[in-house]
Amino acid sequence: MAEIHRQLMLFGAEALRRSASAIEDPKLRRRELGRIEAASNAMGELADDELAFTHSGLCQTCLPHARPDSNDAIWERSSGRFHLMVSPGVVRGADGRAARVGVPYGTRARLIMIFLQTEGVRGRTVNLGPSMSAWIRSLGLPVTGGPRGTIQAIREQSLRIARCEFTLQWSAPASSPGSGEQMIIRDQRLVSGLSLWQGQEDGDGPGWSATVELTSEFHEHLRQHAVPLARDAIAHLKDNSLGLDLYTLLAYRLQRLERPLLLRWQALAAQVGSDTTRVSHLAQRVKAVLPDVLAVYPDAEVEVVHHGLKLMPSRPPVPKTLVRGLRLVAPAG
Repeated sequence: MAEIHRQLMLFGAEALRRSASAIEDPKLRRRELGRIEAASNAMGELADDELAFTHSGLCQTCLPHARPDSNDAIWERSSGRFHLMVSPGVVRGADGRAARVGVPYGTRARLIMIFLQTEGVRGRTVNLGPSMSAWIRSLGLPVTGGPRGTIQAIREQSLRIARCEFTLQWSAPASSPGSGEQMIIRDQRLVSGLSLWQGQEDGDGPGWSATVELTSEFHEHLRQHAVPLARDAIAHLKDNSLGLDLYTLLAYRLQRLERPLLLRWQALAAQVGSDTTRVSHLAQRVKAVLPDVLAVYPDAEVEVVHHGLKLMPSRPPVPKTLVRGLRLVAPAG
């Protein structure tokens, strides 16, 4: 149990809020108050409509945090025997030439993918809502226009997600005893079509597509390998892509452990969406965001040590009794 949860149990949320309100730095004060609120919510009972889902493969390996240098580059991440490769798709540009649009990246892409997968476990056809503005708000984001606004960012990441191809590759025991291992490769697109980026400047209008259909292959694989998450946790971490990566990684990994595990910084760098070349930089970033992650995952037993993160067997963030009809956190195959 993280220190903030112990303090909540000892002193209560109101006492912690009063203490945090005395912090002089406005940024630190807002962050501490937000962490207290998130931790308090995480200690309450979850309802089944407060769940989110993501594919187990996307818990072990993650998308880039920042825009890749080239739209042509294939993104790769690995976790042990599991490998994720994301190939950018092609569209015809305004100049009449075909060009790759790049792989999805950042917090917006993660929020979109979690939304599609959360709704997708219930059915292949995902309802986005009456307008793009309404959908953006449902992602927990403000609706802002302009080159740096959320409307443009959501359009871009939606296009990248719709056009890219995910290659999942892993090793598994061969079907015949004594035959060693077999390599399994699956190429999958998430959705079979998406047109929401064709709307007007305000995000709404005749170009809006109210529904998205997942591909049958991805939908079936998702239902077999879904990892349940808490919506409040996603909402608290929505502005930090590394925080989202760590939360989903721990949600998948901790409940599967039978004994403590040292996840070294080098191994963590190969899994998460970081392009940091020095593991010391990644370690600093993880240490900074980990308190926010543990605030929304009260049962996570994680300790920062010199060489990485010490992971210990822990209960999942979502009780398994809340999730029915799904084969949860199954092996990648």
